[in-house]
Amino acid sequence: MDEGLKTLFALYNGMSWSEINITEEAFSAAKRQGYLFDYPKYESHSESLNRRHDLLSQIEPRDIANAFLFSLSTRKLEYRSALGSYYYLIAIPEHDFMNSHNETLAAAGVHCYLCGWSAWKTIPSKQSIKSGYNFYNWLRYKYGGSPIGNMDINYALFDLEQFLMLPKVMPTEEDKQIFMAILSCVDCLSSSDKAGKLRDTITKAKILKSNKDELSVLLGELGICGILASNDFPAYDTYFANEYERDPVEYKNDFAYPVNRWHAMDGINTEKLNAVFGFALKP
Repeated sequence: MDEGLKTLFALYNGMSWSEINITEEAFSAAKRQGYLFDYPKYESHSESLNRRHDLLSQIEPRDIANAFLFSLSTRKLEYRSALGSYYYLIAIPEHDFMNSHNETLAAAGVHCYLCGWSAWKTIPSKQSIKSGYNFYNWLRYKYGGSPIGNMDINYALFDLEQFLMLPKVMPTEEDKQIFMAILSCVDCLSSSDKAGKLRDTITKAKILKSNKDELSVLLGELGICGILASNDFPAYDTYFANEYERDPVEYKNDFAYPVNRWHAMDGINTEKLNAVFGFALKP
């Protein structure tokens, strides 16, 4: 593991959220290696939407799919996250700023409840510094994405910017077999089973090296791109749900929308599977 990556993990290793538990020298070295970052500069809601257009124009969707597959056997999780971010960003409609339903929060105007934009602070605290781009990068390397499903324009923009800096990769036949084995686990479920049961089934089958949190994120990304989504709660390109519409029915459901509303009876969206990965399920 690179020293810079070790520093990134050390930043979030069991210390109080407000503490910075690494030296300035280590922080600077990790910045030079591209693992840590200065706190982001303020960017308006409209500026973020414009930057989204520029960023998406630089990306080939097949590179996103190849990177996701490549991550399955290699466990290079930083390649996995871009799938959710890309299909979230590309689905965001042109929109006006959506205020909170809470009057106090609405008056502050620092968060859009449609796309997830949040205003970066002009004078960040130590806690803010730790929850900026560095936290986003930790999520990429630790889980292969954000547990809330990359559904935050700030995260998704950063994620794809970092993705463009990674070398392009090609998946192997093993990667494709792993992916199809993951999808085949849906056939092992009862019609009323949900994403948690699918995650448990994948784990028991020992299809790939992973853990509960990583698999939760992985299934969330397959939901965002529409492969694991239902007709009633479709992927964002069909209906762009705002943040008030994304919560699961159950309190303990820790999956991202829309896979947090998916049931095994909804099956796999083969049209989206083919569009995103160029695969077809065997009859």
